[in-house]
Parts: sequence; C-alpha cells; structure tokens
Amino acid sequence: MRKSSNGLTFDRLDYPAGSVGDELIARMLDVSERYLRHIGFDNGCFNVEFMWDDEIDKLWVIEVNTRISQSHSELFLRVDGTSNHEYAIDVALGRRPEPGSRRGPYRMASKCLLGRADDGVVTSTPTQHDLARLRAEEPGCTVEVDVQPGDRLSELPNQDPYRYVLATVYVGGQEVDDLEQAYERASELLPFTFE
Repeated sequence: MRKSSNGLTFDRLDYPAGSVGDELIARMLDVSERYLRHIGFDNGCFNVEFMWDDEIDKLWVIEVNTRISQSHSELFLRVDGTSNHEYAIDVALGRRPEPGSRRGPYRMASKCLLGRADDGVVTSTPTQHDLARLRAEEPGCTVEVDVQPGDRLSELPNQDPYRYVLATVYVGGQEVDDLEQAYERASELLPFTFE
C-alpha cells in the first residue's frame, strides 16, 4: 500500500509488493502458514493483511480473512493472467491452485483510489470521453466511478475518515514508475466537480 501525501491513508495498492524484500515476504508467509495451521484452516482461500514498520523491522498481523479479496481480482488478472476467483474454484474442485504464475501482460499492477478530503455534493463526474481518453493514454486502465451527481460525500457508505473515494482505477505496468505515471494521469484526466 502506497501512502497518500497526507500520510493517513493510502492512494495505491501495488501487486506484487515491490517495496518489500524476499526476506520479509518469507516472514509473512511463515506467520500466515503457522497461524492458519494453528486454527485448523485447510482447503480454503484466504488473505492476510500486515503492517510493517521498516525503521524497527516489526511486523504486525492486521487481519486474516478466510476468503479471497474481490478488490484484488483485477490485479491478479493483469499480472498473473488469471483472477483469484479461479483459485477459489480450483480449491473447491480439489485442485491445487497456481498463484503467482506471472503469465499476465504486466509485471506489476495497482489499484488506485482517487479521493477528496473535503465534503461536498457531486455535481459532475468523468464523461465517457474522459474515460476513453485515459484508456487511450494508459492502455489496460479500467475505472470504476464510485460517486454520481447528487451524492453528498459525507453520506456515502464505507468511506475512511481521511478522504472520500471518488473512483477506483486499476492500472498495469512493467515498473513502479509506470504505475505512478498512470495514477497521476488518471488524477489529471478524470474531472469531478462539487458544490
């Protein structure tokens, strides 16, 4: 997760996690496996969220979900060439899933959140022309506009306390710089207005 400029929330979730090394990933896998074995979890899908303080090299488990993450599906498609839904189907059919195959068109992918800090009423959202222009400049980019004209941001469900999410943008790239560029272009090319 890439922190936003306010340092209180995140703007992007990158897959695979390019900001952590193999040793830390191995530690996270070890903790996850030991925990799931301890509780007797077997033959199911899961995801584990960690927090890592790189200054003191401390790792915390934030949550364990005994399900796949729907919001990660687009990332898996771009990098692995298959959705994590297929992993769930494999498990249900008694087949061993092959996550991390890296057969997708991109080496990396990102789920980007376009947000706003202040409350307001949405007066306009990006047009089909705006969305087409972004897709033309950033191939493989998909956008889910999460608000519509007339919405009061403070009345929307599932918002974090530091910003209101206006749109979710999924991008792919070969390097982290590609993801950052696509996020910046989406921020520039997708206009929202408020009163």
